[in-house]
Amino acid sequence: MESYIQFFALKDNPFRITPDLDFFFMSSVHQEALGSLEFLMESEEGFAVIIGEPGTGKTITIRKFISQLPENVEYAYILFPNLSPEEMFRAILEDFGIDIDDSATKNKLFSTLKEFLIKKRKEGKKILIIIDEAQNLPVETLEELRILSNLETDKEKLLQIILLGQPELEKKLNSDALRQLKQRITVIARLSNLTKDEMVNYINYRLAKAGNSTIKISNSAYKEIFKYTQGNLRQINQIMERALMSAFVKNSHQIDREDIKEAAESLGISKMKRKKSFYLILPAILFFLLVAFSLSGYYFFSKDIQQEKKSEKNLKEVYVIPNRLNVRAFPDKSSEIVYVLKKGDKVEVVNDKEGWYKIRYKNITGWVKKEYTGYRNE
Repeated sequence: MESYIQFFALKDNPFRITPDLDFFFMSSVHQEALGSLEFLMESEEGFAVIIGEPGTGKTITIRKFISQLPENVEYAYILFPNLSPEEMFRAILEDFGIDIDDSATKNKLFSTLKEFLIKKRKEGKKILIIIDEAQNLPVETLEELRILSNLETDKEKLLQIILLGQPELEKKLNSDALRQLKQRITVIARLSNLTKDEMVNYINYRLAKAGNSTIKISNSAYKEIFKYTQGNLRQINQIMERALMSAFVKNSHQIDREDIKEAAESLGISKMKRKKSFYLILPAILFFLLVAFSLSGYYFFSKDIQQEKKSEKNLKEVYVIPNRLNVRAFPDKSSEIVYVLKKGDKVEVVNDKEGWYKIRYKNITGWVKKEYTGYRNE
């Protein structure tokens, strides 16, 4: 019996749910996340965190990153880690192919891992530990990972750690019990759903990769997909696969709005509904906030605003000198990283403060160390 793959003359299933690097789509947020992870490896920083709701592409992004690692990097990849500290150490050692006695204590596991890290560093290797679904880690295990990240030689760290998880991970990291770990995290990237335009490009990209030459999707169908999925990758794949099956049954090469509606309903996916009551009172809320700001906040912010306006009258452009440069939320080395610039990126300077530039790049605003920027002839 002919399958829908054969009916549409496809070489492969374009919308399978399992991560497939051949179908990796480089959206703006996934590109930023990969850039942040590349910066981690180049900078020898200890911790990176990737946060995203289910279906935003965390796993395929990390697998894309792994596929690009140089030969001198060895890694352990731990999945679904609801593990005690001892279980975590044992899982890491096993992933590196190290046999360990069942009766080994936590101290023995730790010392064995330390010896392994020192040996690999002497061989010129970098060691990376990647933990997926890290929101499931107990607090005591996260704290042991922080202690593990302290291992270093006189000049460099012995390993780097990447945590991937849902927003619950960020809430856990913000707790008082993990404040020391939070201070060690220098790279945080947040994955989000695709925009409407990105969603259309994503669907067409995957169909093209699968060899499509016959499937037509109406504009109303695209709009309907976005209403149901809000750009969530997993739900896009689910609906498109079901819609293709529906069109196949109808002996049609056209995907229309009704095909999408039927697919979503069969999957139990509902459209996102706006809360009308909120939108009705939104103007009043905004008016109240504006009045409150005018009465109490303007005095405190006016000096900074005037200084920034004065600086913007004489905007200057500078270029990034190192391969990667952190853009931070505030002019402080411990402040959160909001973006990572690449060598040669041109940015506008909107403010200058004690060795820091406040810069604007595309729609990103933040602070960078002045010493890592220069003019084109430098």
